[in-house]
Amino acid sequence: MFAWTKNQKYRTIAIYAVAVILVSLSFFLIITNYSAIADFFSGVMNVFSPFIYGLIIAYLANPLMRLLERKVFRFKEGSKALKFRRPLAVTITFLILFAVVTVFVWLIVPQVVKSFMDLETQIDSYILTAQNFVNNLVSGFSAFISKYDSLASLLNLNELKTDINQLITGFYAYLETAANYVLKYGSRFVIEMTNLLIGIIVSIYLLLAKERLVAKLKRFLAAVMKRRHYLNLIYLMRYTDKTVGGFLIGKIIDSVIIGFLTLFVMNLSGMPFAPLISVIIGVTNIIPFFGPFIGAIPSAFIVFIADPSMTFWFVLMIFAIQQLDGNVIGPKILGSSTGMTSLAVLVSITIAGGFFGFAGMIFGVPAAAVLCALTRQFTYKRLRTKHMPTDLEYYMTDPPQRDFSKETIILDSEEAVEGEEISPVLDNPKEADENETL
Repeated sequence: MFAWTKNQKYRTIAIYAVAVILVSLSFFLIITNYSAIADFFSGVMNVFSPFIYGLIIAYLANPLMRLLERKVFRFKEGSKALKFRRPLAVTITFLILFAVVTVFVWLIVPQVVKSFMDLETQIDSYILTAQNFVNNLVSGFSAFISKYDSLASLLNLNELKTDINQLITGFYAYLETAANYVLKYGSRFVIEMTNLLIGIIVSIYLLLAKERLVAKLKRFLAAVMKRRHYLNLIYLMRYTDKTVGGFLIGKIIDSVIIGFLTLFVMNLSGMPFAPLISVIIGVTNIIPFFGPFIGAIPSAFIVFIADPSMTFWFVLMIFAIQQLDGNVIGPKILGSSTGMTSLAVLVSITIAGGFFGFAGMIFGVPAAAVLCALTRQFTYKRLRTKHMPTDLEYYMTDPPQRDFSKETIILDSEEAVEGEEISPVLDNPKEADENETL
């Protein structure tokens, strides 16, 4: 009679095989039913939108509330007034935020709306001015090179002029499409404003009882997780909070400064549509790396159709402001909140933006910074286990150059690997952690 005997090796193989099959099946179902799954998650997100808004508002308001508690409402421990510190700090925080939003709506929004309405009502005259400018420019250039028939034929100036005129004329159609889009989704805007109002109420409750809520969540995690996993998760959340929070708050402050600086310089120079363009520049500046380009291109086009002679000076102004932001304002506010190189920032924005759109372009950098920090820590841990150096300079010349005409390309035994010397001098891991950026 057949007797079943346990075999740990084959049981492990079976578990992995089943896991691979289940993952593959799940991936296939997701791909084949992507639209249905996307609609499902969209519906879930709509239900939880007020709570998501509440979490975001509470997270952004928390630094200001903590500042008020530490610097303004410094009641003595044990005093009766101590129990009023948090409600007072939350109240003043939201009054300040409300005042900022009110000033923005009162001073900036009407100017932006007026600029947009002026752009829409006078678009025909602006297009005519821009077309005349292009015609004169192309005609002058054509007259200048008229004796060079081959060059004129190569550039095909008449087609170039026609294409530019069609591009300018088509901008009005884009404005009409945008207006129709706003009207079509007006009801959606009302729903989102309702969710935002509920989110503000949720954020107030979160701020009033944040310590107790966090403590309850930690108690639950401690109950269901091993101690080491629990500690690692808490430390990871704290590091993520430090990285993401510092980056987002700093970037918002930086973008507000850039927006007002653009408004000031444009008004001083007499450039058209200053409020509208300053808002575009300020909002898009939140996006790292690509933000200045995303905001500058449509803004330059708006300036061009309104006053072509100002376009060059506008581009020069944007370039100067972005240089000031990148070299002075940004580093002062953001500091080294991410510790990432320009290449890492570019890659993270491209990938995250491709998957999650505008939100991905904003959150991609801090998320990548956390991932890079975890990767670096894992790499250092593995290298120290192998008694290998962690200093980046060591790997600039590792391994030593070989003469492949005399030596093999592939090492085919452990003895051959042991023959490759490793520097016995290890670097200071702490110093490497502090100095290296990804």
